[in-house]
Amino acid sequence: MIGINRKGATRIVFLTKKHAIKVPRVDSWKTFLTGLLANLQERTFSTTGWEELCPVIFADPLGIFVIMPKADPLDSRTFRCLDYDNFVNKIDYVVPVENKIDSFGFLDNKVVAVDYGS
Repeated sequence: MIGINRKGATRIVFLTKKHAIKVPRVDSWKTFLTGLLANLQERTFSTTGWEELCPVIFADPLGIFVIMPKADPLDSRTFRCLDYDNFVNKIDYVVPVENKIDSFGFLDNKVVAVDYGS
């Protein structure tokens, strides 16, 4: 069974048992292009190897879709306890993730950014 997350402003996420598949929304040309760019950004950032990012398993070169492992959602208590500043501000880089619960998930028992294609 596939679940669909329609909350994203520029992308729709299809959730399978093991994967999240992100595709641009087609509400308007601008939304579609912004969704493409978000997918391309996640594809690029995933190559950094930063442990804070949910990895991209596969992404097409045009930004039509990105496939990631499915992360479990954070509950509100865990999100409130998350030290956002410490999570994003590293010595050599800044993790590009918004400070909102839907941008994070649990993968392999650790918190990761699941939406970093803003």
